[in-house]
Amino acid sequence: MKCPSDSLSILRCNQILDAAERLIESQGIVSFKFSQLAHEVGCSTGTLYKFFERKEDVLVCLFLRSATSNHLPIFIHKNPELTAQEKVLLPILFTFETIKRSSSFFTLRSVSVNTMVWKLASDEKVERFKKRINAFWSWFTDSLHLAVENGELVATPLQIKELVQGITFYLTGALTQFESQLIAPEFLSDRRETCYRHLANLMARYDWKTPLTFALFDSLEARTIKFFDQHYRDHMTCAACSALSNTDTKALSPCTRQCG
Repeated sequence: MKCPSDSLSILRCNQILDAAERLIESQGIVSFKFSQLAHEVGCSTGTLYKFFERKEDVLVCLFLRSATSNHLPIFIHKNPELTAQEKVLLPILFTFETIKRSSSFFTLRSVSVNTMVWKLASDEKVERFKKRINAFWSWFTDSLHLAVENGELVATPLQIKELVQGITFYLTGALTQFESQLIAPEFLSDRRETCYRHLANLMARYDWKTPLTFALFDSLEARTIKFFDQHYRDHMTCAACSALSNTDTKALSPCTRQCG
């Protein structure tokens, strides 16, 4: 199923996704029914099925529309002086900030990556989904290679691969435990400090010229918050998602400006 390309279709598609987001936040991701969307938007079921074959299409598209990777190239363009180490940290801080602002993002992030969900989506949406997920991993990998090239980090290709794995595993685990709201307070400390401490411990296992400090973490977090205050909803549209999906994967690379 093709994503919309003309302005009117894009507008209608965004309206449907906006309605789906509201239903998820009010009823939950399991309870809301795909058929409700036509009523919520005020369109025919034929119009709904023109853009989405089933509920899984909607879930995948909602994730793609709100993915943190949508914002990364814009932030880099506005802040070209960032070090490679700071670029490594950006997707982590962007994810934390997105979850603070969206009550549905973590649920979408967790559910959409389940094979029982994304494999049921239409082919084009699956293709875009895979591309965006792997671009997230590529961002960390490219940033770490850039850090090595710039003399910020001494690491072998295997160490880079393991650090990328460690960061993504850390991010998934931290989000799952904190967002579940199931863990007793005695097992968890302050969320912000805990996330920083575990990230710093992970980064400290590798030979960085400048260790990750709380001051650096705090400074980059403040810049992230300011950026989100100004631009958070700007790129959460079908048009922005399509523009990103139709570009070369280098558009999602942190070293685009340096590497050509």
